[in-house]
Amino acid sequence: MRVFALVVALGIAAFCVTPRADATVTHSASGLSAAGSPVNYSAEFTISGDWLTVRLLNVSPVASADPADLLSSFFFGIADSGNRPPLTFVSAVGDVWRTDMSLPDVLQAANQNLAVVVAGDSWEYRSLDETLNPFFSFGIGTVGNGKLVPNNFHGNLVDGLSYSIYAGEVMTRNLDGLSLVKDTATFTFSGVTGFTEADIAPMSMFGLGSGPDSLLVGMPVPEPAATSLGALFLLALGARASRRLRRKSLSAFAKRRRNPVGGFKDS
Repeated sequence: MRVFALVVALGIAAFCVTPRADATVTHSASGLSAAGSPVNYSAEFTISGDWLTVRLLNVSPVASADPADLLSSFFFGIADSGNRPPLTFVSAVGDVWRTDMSLPDVLQAANQNLAVVVAGDSWEYRSLDETLNPFFSFGIGTVGNGKLVPNNFHGNLVDGLSYSIYAGEVMTRNLDGLSLVKDTATFTFSGVTGFTEADIAPMSMFGLGSGPDSLLVGMPVPEPAATSLGALFLLALGARASRRLRRKSLSAFAKRRRNPVGGFKDS
């Protein structure tokens, strides 16, 4: 049994191991928006050569109903031995929809480059001072950020909502008639040669709504494949141990039949 316990411990360790550096790293955050809606956001980081891709997703379990439910900014860090890459913002792409509280939302533009829609009224990029807020070296957003003190995220940005990321079908008046990005947007940067996903900071920050109205901390999540393999590994170990215990029980029962207590041995 001690051997089995050790093997199970090793299996759990394998199950909890951090994903490989050459795999996409995902940060996820969930909670309640300032409007009280349950929200769930994810950021997927992938590095390939000199290119960094950051995919933001609004995967909230309910449709966005308030400006405070929208994903409007994101803050992250990348560093190797204290050195961070000289990022250049290349593009931001997503499907832009015109919301309508009475009718289905209408697709305005598929794969719109959100970085050049209207200067100061769409997604922009800022390089931040990571010594002021650890883990946050870079920021992208479509609204100013007065809450990430002292790394305030303003510049040309306005506290609007256009091109923020929403979920579901808009059914409320306060989100009616807006140009919003549905579900996901993908951001591309250059300048990460020599860096890998292992250099991505262990924390990120999702900004919600205008201002923003609230902030959610993002943390890494394990890859589904690793989770499944770990679970299968532990199930296999459990089945193997069960077979061993059954064989031992049968063997002990057979011995007792041959040598009953107070009885006679077979000749």
